[in-house]
Amino acid sequence: MIFIQIASWSSSLILFVLSGIHFYWVMKGKTGMNRGVIPEVQGKPAFRPGRLATAFVGILLLLAALFPLGLNIQLGIPRYVFQFGTYFLSAMFLFRAIGDFRLVGFFKKIRGTKFAKNDTAFFSPLCLLLSILLFVSAL
Repeated sequence: MIFIQIASWSSSLILFVLSGIHFYWVMKGKTGMNRGVIPEVQGKPAFRPGRLATAFVGILLLLAALFPLGLNIQLGIPRYVFQFGTYFLSAMFLFRAIGDFRLVGFFKKIRGTKFAKNDTAFFSPLCLLLSILLFVSAL
């Protein structure tokens, strides 16, 4: 039981931190932007997220952090809603860890870029960890 609560609080904390990083970037923060956080194709960014898209991701991460919290805190919404949502998030982070078989995930084809190295070392393992923590939280 205590392990489930630790998993729940840990996953929420990680998601809150990731949300905060995205909001920092929305507010024109530059730290981390040139450190391989955007996938590259032939030396150029695969996409250029604008402030609106970055804010949207930040909001989604913030909302995602509430699901495992809702399993432990009474928020007036039935527990099964949070449980289903947490299982769904677990699956989404597992799919992200596996990847698109091209630019992101453990099975990506493009591996020589700064992003690919960061993805293999940090981003995909973090997604796998989140998937496991979220799954355990929803048990």
